[in-house]
Amino acid sequence: MKMIVDSGSDLTLEQIKEHDFYFLPYGIVIDDESKVDQYEISNDEVLAAIKENKHPKTNQATMEQMTKVFTEVAEKKEKAIYLAFSSALSGTYQTACLVKEQIKDEYPDLDLTIYDTLSASMGLGKMILDVQDKINHDYSFEEIDEYIKNKLEKIRHLFTVKDLKYLASGGRLSKGQAFLGTLLNIKPLLHVEEGKLVPIEKYRGSKKLWHAIIEKMKNENSDYSDQTIYITHSDDLEEAEKIKELMVESLKPKDVNISDIGPVISSHTGSGTVAIFYYKE
Repeated sequence: MKMIVDSGSDLTLEQIKEHDFYFLPYGIVIDDESKVDQYEISNDEVLAAIKENKHPKTNQATMEQMTKVFTEVAEKKEKAIYLAFSSALSGTYQTACLVKEQIKDEYPDLDLTIYDTLSASMGLGKMILDVQDKINHDYSFEEIDEYIKNKLEKIRHLFTVKDLKYLASGGRLSKGQAFLGTLLNIKPLLHVEEGKLVPIEKYRGSKKLWHAIIEKMKNENSDYSDQTIYITHSDDLEEAEKIKELMVESLKPKDVNISDIGPVISSHTGSGTVAIFYYKE
């Protein structure tokens, strides 16, 4: 069983190669020049452009990329699973379903299951890595399908940004909210609901925010000893380390993994973002 992944998962090229995933990279456009995620542009380059007041744009994986990968799956007679980036944030899932049906015209035995995860960043990446672990332990497709559907209901995304203006400029928040946040040191807590970005609360300063996150996580799961919590950040390792320390002390998870937000997601969130991903009970 093989897995197909895309840029919305925030998995690094190293992780993709390590697990032998099929990869559908997105395009990132800066100054009218499009570059392929992971292969032609790094996270540092995206953040540098943002600091120069540029607003990188992203293009979803193309039909040509999908056709190549899905055809290879068909020709090799592999069973494949594609956990796709949220359909509420990208057209990738819909395009993948369309391409799958086109490929099946020539290869009717194509064995590909595509899931709309309604997830992003390492919320999606965490599920991919956990599913791959099940594949490595010889779970059947039926067992993995049940596992995926269960985890899609339980995956949680929490995140905050240092400056709300960037999200506002991309249409994620109103300019009024952005101004208030910058002026009063308001730290927003946001999450992904039905695949869309939704604000939950606002806090005065990081310390109150981090403690609120810990309390929310305690309310959603009484035992984290069997799961790895993922923290991602864009140019804010210091804050990521602070929340990790609180989590280790308060939640006692199996592990806490800190990584960079990838180029595609950073293009939309800007710098100074910290995000947390875990399963509720």
